[in-house]
Amino acid sequence: MDIIINAISPVSIFTMLFIIVALIVAFYKKYTITHAIIAICFVVYIISLIFSNEIIGDLAFKPIYLSLEQSPQLYTLFSSMFLHSVNDPLHLIFNMFMFILIATSFEDRIGAKKFLAIYLITGVCAALFHALFAPLLAQGSFMPYDANIGLIGASGAISGILGAYAISYPKDKVFFPLIFIIRMPVLVAGVIFLAFQTFYIFIGLDSSVAYLAHVGGFISGIIIAAIFIRNKGKGLYEPVKDKRYDFYAPEKQSKIDIKKLKELATTDELKEIIKKIENENVEQVRDIWLEHFFEKVRCPKCSGELNHLENRVWCEKCGFKTKF
Repeated sequence: MDIIINAISPVSIFTMLFIIVALIVAFYKKYTITHAIIAICFVVYIISLIFSNEIIGDLAFKPIYLSLEQSPQLYTLFSSMFLHSVNDPLHLIFNMFMFILIATSFEDRIGAKKFLAIYLITGVCAALFHALFAPLLAQGSFMPYDANIGLIGASGAISGILGAYAISYPKDKVFFPLIFIIRMPVLVAGVIFLAFQTFYIFIGLDSSVAYLAHVGGFISGIIIAAIFIRNKGKGLYEPVKDKRYDFYAPEKQSKIDIKKLKELATTDELKEIIKKIENENVEQVRDIWLEHFFEKVRCPKCSGELNHLENRVWCEKCGFKTKF
Protein backbone atom coordinates (compact mmCIF):
# COMPACT_ATOMS: atom_id res chain seq x y z
CA MET A 1 0.00 0.00 0.00
CA ASP A 2 1.54 3.29 -1.13
CA ILE A 3 1.12 6.54 0.78
CA ILE A 4 0.14 9.36 -1.57
CA ILE A 5 1.48 12.82 -0.73
CA ASN A 6 0.03 15.50 -2.96
CA ALA A 7 2.29 18.36 -3.93
CA ILE A 8 1.26 21.68 -2.40
CA SER A 9 1.97 25.00 -4.08
CA PRO A 10 4.06 27.75 -2.41
CA VAL A 11 1.04 30.06 -2.22
CA SER A 12 -0.92 27.37 -0.37
CA ILE A 13 1.94 26.90 2.08
CA PHE A 14 2.02 30.67 2.61
CA THR A 15 -1.74 30.70 3.20
CA MET A 16 -1.50 27.91 5.78
CA LEU A 17 1.30 29.72 7.60
CA PHE A 18 -0.67 32.97 7.49
CA ILE A 19 -3.71 31.32 9.12
CA ILE A 20 -1.62 29.72 11.87
CA VAL A 21 0.48 32.80 12.62
CA ALA A 22 -2.55 35.13 12.55
CA LEU A 23 -4.39 32.95 15.07
CA ILE A 24 -1.34 32.78 17.35
CA VAL A 25 -0.79 36.55 17.20
CA ALA A 26 -4.48 37.26 17.85
CA PHE A 27 -4.46 34.93 20.85
CA TYR A 28 -1.31 36.28 22.49
CA LYS A 29 -2.10 39.90 21.68
CA LYS A 30 -5.51 39.44 23.37
CA TYR A 31 -7.45 40.36 20.24
CA THR A 32 -11.06 39.23 20.00
CA ILE A 33 -10.81 35.81 18.38
CA THR A 34 -14.15 36.25 16.62
CA HIS A 35 -12.88 39.35 14.84
CA ALA A 36 -9.55 37.70 14.08
CA ILE A 37 -11.21 34.68 12.44
CA ILE A 38 -13.42 36.96 10.33
CA ALA A 39 -10.38 38.96 9.21
CA ILE A 40 -8.46 35.77 8.39
CA CYS A 41 -11.34 34.41 6.32
CA PHE A 42 -11.56 37.61 4.30
CA VAL A 43 -7.80 37.69 3.65
CA VAL A 44 -7.79 34.03 2.62
CA TYR A 45 -10.75 34.75 0.35
CA ILE A 46 -8.79 37.51 -1.40
CA ILE A 47 -5.82 35.17 -1.83
CA SER A 48 -8.19 32.51 -3.20
CA LEU A 49 -9.58 34.95 -5.76
CA ILE A 50 -6.09 35.41 -7.16
CA PHE A 51 -4.87 31.82 -6.85
CA SER A 52 -8.16 29.90 -6.82
CA ASN A 53 -6.88 26.70 -8.45
CA GLU A 54 -3.93 26.30 -6.09
CA ILE A 55 -5.67 27.32 -2.86
CA ILE A 56 -8.93 25.41 -3.24
CA GLY A 57 -7.19 22.39 -4.77
CA ASP A 58 -4.56 22.16 -2.03
CA LEU A 59 -6.42 23.25 1.11
CA ALA A 60 -9.99 21.93 0.71
CA PHE A 61 -10.78 18.77 2.68
CA LYS A 62 -11.83 15.74 0.65
CA PRO A 63 -13.38 12.70 2.35
CA ILE A 64 -11.01 10.46 0.43
CA TYR A 65 -8.21 11.86 2.60
CA LEU A 66 -9.49 9.65 5.42
CA SER A 67 -8.05 6.65 3.58
CA LEU A 68 -4.62 5.50 4.71
CA GLU A 69 -3.10 6.23 1.31
CA GLN A 70 -4.30 9.84 1.32
CA SER A 71 -3.89 10.52 5.06
CA PRO A 72 -0.97 13.00 4.69
CA GLN A 73 -3.58 15.46 3.37
CA LEU A 74 -5.52 15.48 6.66
CA TYR A 75 -4.12 18.94 7.43
CA THR A 76 -6.96 20.12 5.19
CA LEU A 77 -9.39 19.40 8.05
CA PHE A 78 -7.93 22.57 9.55
CA SER A 79 -7.32 24.69 6.46
CA SER A 80 -10.71 24.05 4.83
CA MET A 81 -12.65 25.88 7.56
CA PHE A 82 -11.01 29.16 6.50
CA LEU A 83 -11.80 28.78 2.78
CA HIS A 84 -14.91 29.98 0.95
CA SER A 85 -16.23 29.69 -2.57
CA VAL A 86 -14.65 32.19 -4.94
CA ASN A 87 -17.65 31.79 -7.25
CA ASP A 88 -20.19 32.77 -4.59
CA PRO A 89 -19.24 35.77 -2.40
CA LEU A 90 -22.45 35.25 -0.40
CA HIS A 91 -20.94 32.04 0.95
CA LEU A 92 -18.35 34.09 2.84
CA ILE A 93 -20.61 37.05 3.63
CA PHE A 94 -23.46 35.01 5.09
CA ASN A 95 -21.11 32.80 7.13
CA MET A 96 -19.33 35.80 8.65
CA PHE A 97 -22.61 37.62 9.26
CA MET A 98 -24.00 34.60 11.10
CA PHE A 99 -20.74 34.26 13.01
CA ILE A 100 -20.68 37.84 14.29
CA LEU A 101 -24.30 37.57 15.46
CA ILE A 102 -23.63 34.71 17.85
CA ALA A 103 -19.91 34.42 18.47
CA THR A 104 -18.82 37.67 20.15
CA SER A 105 -21.07 37.33 23.19
CA PHE A 106 -20.16 33.64 23.58
CA GLU A 107 -16.45 34.46 23.47
CA ASP A 108 -17.01 37.10 26.16
CA ARG A 109 -18.66 34.40 28.24
CA ILE A 110 -15.98 31.71 28.08
CA GLY A 111 -12.77 33.50 27.10
CA ALA A 112 -10.58 33.35 24.01
CA LYS A 113 -8.80 30.07 24.79
CA LYS A 114 -11.91 27.92 25.15
CA PHE A 115 -13.65 29.73 22.31
CA LEU A 116 -10.82 29.09 19.86
CA ALA A 117 -10.56 25.46 20.95
CA ILE A 118 -14.28 24.90 20.43
CA TYR A 119 -14.20 26.63 17.03
CA LEU A 120 -11.31 24.53 15.72
CA ILE A 121 -12.42 21.19 17.19
CA THR A 122 -16.02 21.50 16.02
CA GLY A 123 -14.84 22.61 12.58
CA VAL A 124 -12.85 19.39 12.29
CA CYS A 125 -15.72 17.31 13.71
CA ALA A 126 -18.15 18.86 11.22
CA ALA A 127 -16.03 17.78 8.25
CA LEU A 128 -15.54 14.27 9.69
CA PHE A 129 -19.27 13.92 10.37
CA HIS A 130 -20.02 14.73 6.74
CA ALA A 131 -17.33 12.36 5.45
CA LEU A 132 -18.55 9.46 7.60
CA PHE A 133 -22.32 9.80 7.23
CA ALA A 134 -22.77 11.25 3.73
CA PRO A 135 -22.05 7.86 2.08
CA LEU A 136 -24.85 6.28 4.14
CA LEU A 137 -27.37 8.92 3.08
CA ALA A 138 -26.20 8.65 -0.50
CA GLN A 139 -27.23 4.98 -0.47
CA GLY A 140 -30.73 6.08 0.50
CA SER A 141 -30.77 8.56 -2.40
CA PHE A 142 -31.09 11.53 -0.03
CA MET A 143 -28.05 13.24 -1.50
CA PRO A 144 -25.28 12.65 -4.06
CA TYR A 145 -21.85 11.86 -2.69
CA ASP A 146 -18.36 11.93 -4.14
CA ALA A 147 -15.35 11.39 -1.85
CA ASN A 148 -13.20 13.45 -4.22
CA ILE A 149 -15.29 16.64 -3.86
CA GLY A 150 -13.70 19.11 -1.46
CA LEU A 151 -15.40 20.67 1.54
CA ILE A 152 -14.76 24.34 2.30
CA GLY A 153 -16.29 26.94 4.58
CA ALA A 154 -16.53 28.05 8.20
CA SER A 155 -20.16 27.02 8.57
CA GLY A 156 -19.37 23.74 10.31
CA ALA A 157 -17.32 25.50 12.98
CA ILE A 158 -19.93 28.27 13.28
CA SER A 159 -22.58 25.60 13.81
CA GLY A 160 -20.36 24.18 16.53
CA ILE A 161 -20.16 27.55 18.26
CA LEU A 162 -23.96 27.85 18.10
CA GLY A 163 -24.40 24.37 19.58
CA ALA A 164 -21.90 25.05 22.37
CA TYR A 165 -23.50 28.41 23.18
CA ALA A 166 -27.04 26.97 23.14
CA ILE A 167 -26.24 24.23 25.65
CA SER A 168 -24.00 26.35 27.88
CA TYR A 169 -26.02 29.55 28.29
CA PRO A 170 -29.46 28.69 26.83
CA LYS A 171 -31.20 31.80 28.18
CA ASP A 172 -28.78 34.30 26.64
CA LYS A 173 -30.43 36.16 23.78
CA VAL A 174 -28.89 36.53 20.33
CA PHE A 175 -29.96 38.01 17.02
CA PHE A 176 -30.82 35.21 14.59
CA PRO A 177 -31.80 35.45 10.91
CA LEU A 178 -35.13 33.87 9.98
CA ILE A 179 -37.29 35.82 7.53
CA PHE A 180 -36.15 38.85 9.53
CA ILE A 181 -33.39 39.15 12.08
CA ILE A 182 -35.06 38.35 15.39
CA ARG A 183 -33.71 38.46 18.93
CA MET A 184 -34.37 35.20 20.74
CA PRO A 185 -32.89 32.86 23.37
CA VAL A 186 -29.87 31.11 21.90
CA LEU A 187 -31.34 27.70 22.75
CA VAL A 188 -34.39 28.49 20.61
CA ALA A 189 -32.11 29.68 17.79
CA GLY A 190 -30.12 26.46 18.07
CA VAL A 191 -33.20 24.23 17.91
CA ILE A 192 -34.53 26.12 14.87
CA PHE A 193 -31.14 25.91 13.15
CA LEU A 194 -30.79 22.16 13.78
CA ALA A 195 -34.36 21.49 12.60
CA PHE A 196 -33.85 23.37 9.33
CA GLN A 197 -30.49 21.74 8.60
CA THR A 198 -31.92 18.27 9.19
CA PHE A 199 -34.93 19.09 7.00
CA TYR A 200 -32.66 20.32 4.20
CA ILE A 201 -30.72 17.03 4.27
CA PHE A 202 -33.77 14.86 3.70
CA ILE A 203 -35.36 16.99 0.99
CA GLY A 204 -32.04 17.36 -0.86
CA LEU A 205 -32.37 21.14 -1.01
CA ASP A 206 -28.91 21.94 -2.43
CA SER A 207 -26.37 19.22 -3.14
CA SER A 208 -23.54 21.78 -3.11
CA VAL A 209 -24.14 22.58 0.59
CA ALA A 210 -22.82 20.16 3.22
CA TYR A 211 -25.79 20.27 5.58
CA LEU A 212 -24.47 17.17 7.32
CA ALA A 213 -21.40 19.16 8.32
CA HIS A 214 -23.66 21.78 9.91
CA VAL A 215 -25.48 19.11 11.91
CA GLY A 216 -22.20 17.45 12.89
CA GLY A 217 -20.69 20.74 13.98
CA PHE A 218 -23.74 21.60 16.08
CA ILE A 219 -23.81 18.21 17.83
CA SER A 220 -20.06 18.24 18.49
CA GLY A 221 -20.40 21.76 19.93
CA ILE A 222 -22.91 20.46 22.47
CA ILE A 223 -20.63 17.59 23.46
CA ILE A 224 -17.45 19.64 23.67
CA ALA A 225 -19.13 22.43 25.64
CA ALA A 226 -20.15 19.86 28.25
CA ILE A 227 -16.44 19.06 28.66
CA PHE A 228 -14.89 22.55 28.42
CA ILE A 229 -17.42 24.82 30.09
CA ARG A 230 -18.24 24.54 33.77
CA ASN A 231 -20.73 27.38 34.33
CA LYS A 232 -23.50 25.99 32.15
CA GLY A 233 -27.08 27.14 31.99
CA LYS A 234 -26.68 30.53 33.73
CA GLY A 235 -27.90 32.88 31.03
CA LEU A 236 -28.29 36.62 31.16
CA TYR A 237 -32.06 36.26 30.94
CA GLU A 238 -34.58 34.52 33.16
CA PRO A 239 -38.24 33.75 32.37
CA VAL A 240 -40.80 36.32 33.47
CA LYS A 241 -42.93 34.70 36.15
CA ASP A 242 -46.23 35.94 34.75
CA LYS A 243 -48.68 33.54 33.12
CA ARG A 244 -49.89 36.21 30.71
CA TYR A 245 -46.54 36.43 28.96
CA ASP A 246 -44.11 34.01 27.46
CA PHE A 247 -40.91 35.90 26.82
CA TYR A 248 -37.57 36.59 28.47
CA ALA A 249 -36.68 39.65 30.46
CA PRO A 250 -33.36 40.88 31.87
CA GLU A 251 -32.36 39.26 35.11
CA LYS A 252 -32.22 41.68 38.01
CA GLN A 253 -28.63 42.79 38.54
CA SER A 254 -27.01 42.83 41.95
CA LYS A 255 -25.30 45.98 43.12
CA ILE A 256 -21.79 46.55 41.82
CA ASP A 257 -18.97 47.15 44.28
CA ILE A 258 -17.05 49.87 42.44
CA LYS A 259 -14.20 49.75 44.96
CA LYS A 260 -13.46 46.14 44.02
CA LEU A 261 -13.43 47.02 40.32
CA LYS A 262 -11.08 49.96 40.98
CA GLU A 263 -8.59 47.52 42.51
CA LEU A 264 -8.42 45.78 39.13
CA ALA A 265 -8.07 49.00 37.12
CA THR A 266 -4.32 49.23 36.62
CA THR A 267 -4.28 51.44 33.51
CA ASP A 268 -5.63 54.86 32.68
CA GLU A 269 -7.98 53.33 30.11
CA LEU A 270 -9.47 50.98 32.70
CA LYS A 271 -9.84 53.82 35.19
CA GLU A 272 -11.78 55.84 32.61
CA ILE A 273 -14.08 52.89 32.00
CA ILE A 274 -14.66 52.58 35.77
CA LYS A 275 -15.73 56.24 35.83
CA LYS A 276 -18.25 55.58 33.06
CA ILE A 277 -19.62 52.55 34.92
CA GLU A 278 -19.86 54.54 38.16
CA ASN A 279 -21.64 57.52 36.57
CA GLU A 280 -23.96 55.63 34.22
CA ASN A 281 -27.63 55.58 35.27
CA VAL A 282 -28.97 53.47 32.41
CA GLU A 283 -28.47 49.86 33.45
CA GLN A 284 -28.11 48.46 29.93
CA VAL A 285 -25.42 51.00 29.02
CA ARG A 286 -23.64 50.37 32.33
CA ASP A 287 -23.57 46.65 31.55
CA ILE A 288 -22.02 47.32 28.15
CA TRP A 289 -19.24 49.33 29.80
CA LEU A 290 -18.80 46.54 32.34
CA GLU A 291 -18.34 43.98 29.57
CA HIS A 292 -15.86 46.33 27.89
CA PHE A 293 -13.96 46.59 31.18
CA PHE A 294 -13.59 42.81 31.43
CA GLU A 295 -12.42 42.62 27.82
CA LYS A 296 -9.49 44.86 28.75
CA VAL A 297 -8.67 43.94 32.36
CA ARG A 298 -6.03 41.36 33.25
CA CYS A 299 -5.35 39.23 36.32
CA PRO A 300 -3.33 41.20 38.93
CA LYS A 301 -1.31 38.08 39.78
CA CYS A 302 -0.40 36.50 36.45
CA SER A 303 -1.69 38.97 33.81
CA GLY A 304 -3.92 36.24 32.42
CA GLU A 305 -7.53 36.57 31.27
CA LEU A 306 -10.20 37.16 33.88
CA ASN A 307 -13.59 35.47 33.69
CA HIS A 308 -16.64 36.96 35.36
CA LEU A 309 -20.14 35.76 36.15
CA GLU A 310 -22.75 37.10 38.57
CA ASN A 311 -20.41 39.54 40.35
CA ARG A 312 -17.66 36.93 40.64
CA VAL A 313 -14.26 37.27 39.01
CA TRP A 314 -11.68 34.52 38.62
CA CYS A 315 -8.56 33.57 36.70
CA GLU A 316 -8.32 29.98 35.49
CA LYS A 317 -4.58 30.29 34.99
CA CYS A 318 -3.48 31.10 38.55
CA GLY A 319 -6.67 30.65 40.61
CA PHE A 320 -7.13 34.33 41.54
CA LYS A 321 -10.68 35.06 42.76
CA THR A 322 -12.62 38.11 43.91
CA LYS A 323 -16.11 39.62 43.89
CA PHE A 324 -17.42 42.99 42.84
